[in-house]
Amino acid sequence: MRKVRGPILDQLYARLKRCGDLSCTGRPFTEHRNVPVLVLNPRDRRPAWQQVTETLSEAIRSGSLAPGDELPSITELSALQDIGTGVIRRAFETLTADGLILARRGQSPIVAGTAAPVLPGTRKRAGPGHDCRRAGCRPHVCHPMKASTIRGIHSILSGAFAAAQRWEWTDRNPTRSAKPPTAIRRPIPATSPDDVAKVIAEARGRSAALGLYLWLVVVTGVRRGELCGLQIRDVDLDRGLIHIAFNYVVRGGQRVRKDTKTHQDRWLAIDPDTCTLIAAHLDEIRTELATVGVELRDDAYLFSNEPAHSGPWNPDWATHKVAEAAAAAGVKLDIKGGRHYTASQLLAGGFDLCNTAARLGPSGGGATTLRHYADPVPEVDRRAAAYLARLTAGPTSQD
Repeated sequence: MRKVRGPILDQLYARLKRCGDLSCTGRPFTEHRNVPVLVLNPRDRRPAWQQVTETLSEAIRSGSLAPGDELPSITELSALQDIGTGVIRRAFETLTADGLILARRGQSPIVAGTAAPVLPGTRKRAGPGHDCRRAGCRPHVCHPMKASTIRGIHSILSGAFAAAQRWEWTDRNPTRSAKPPTAIRRPIPATSPDDVAKVIAEARGRSAALGLYLWLVVVTGVRRGELCGLQIRDVDLDRGLIHIAFNYVVRGGQRVRKDTKTHQDRWLAIDPDTCTLIAAHLDEIRTELATVGVELRDDAYLFSNEPAHSGPWNPDWATHKVAEAAAAAGVKLDIKGGRHYTASQLLAGGFDLCNTAARLGPSGGGATTLRHYADPVPEVDRRAAAYLARLTAGPTSQD
């Protein structure tokens, strides 16, 4: 730690900017996969999937396939090893159930366990009897790391070295003399109110609850997990307020209702129309529950797929459903884009930054809201252009 200096970090950032793989030195090389050759013995009485499972299990337990190693997809491994996809799928399901591999939706499975740290310049070596063609080895293709990601790494290192300096583990913070790459944020024009209304209408056509969810996103600016974690007792329709005090997250299969991202709760005002929509939603829920003799509890969730609303929506599921509605409406909008819309329109409407930031919930006294959520609004930009034109052309027109 004491030997780390700013120039060393500069070299690291330059290397990551060229390729995010630390094993890459800039020269061509082959990315080896230590996938064993899968041979099916016709004399073996066991099913083919059990034979494949045993071969892969032995490779994992022996360390040939190390934790963090990526396996080919079912389709790819089937083509490489000339084995049916059904056999490979059953083997992967068994290995997943045994905890030897981790299945990832939309991605290739990986070997379970904590991956060993990769030192710069070190690469995975092929074992004895390795067959690159059947293992699916491929030439390395450099993937530069984004400047924003490198700046995030720099921020983490800066905090770690600051703590080390405070604890007198080191006498300097090398990140102060290092220079991470500049991240250029390209502003995206804010979604127009008409386009947002189209998406909300499409969402309501699919589900009244989904339409209300998206409506609350844009009129309150709350995060998706905060809205999923909203309970009946958090809504005060008489006073026109909702209490945002919790955030619902799903991590590693664990569902947690915790405090908000900024560890601060807040009360948000809602207009009479929003109160009417929420009241209608609650009346519908109570009517459905009354048919089976169940009352809606105060700790029930406002948005839920459970019969008694005992469990909230999964935030990822809500994101997916909103994206489907936006695509059907022909509008590019997601839940985070709804928060951008809230901040941009409030600031464009003349509402002060302090109140806008308080509504959205980020800390930093409004700096985060202004930097990340306030997108340029075309109407405001046109008014600004007209003002500057009148201001500049004023003396000339008078002459």
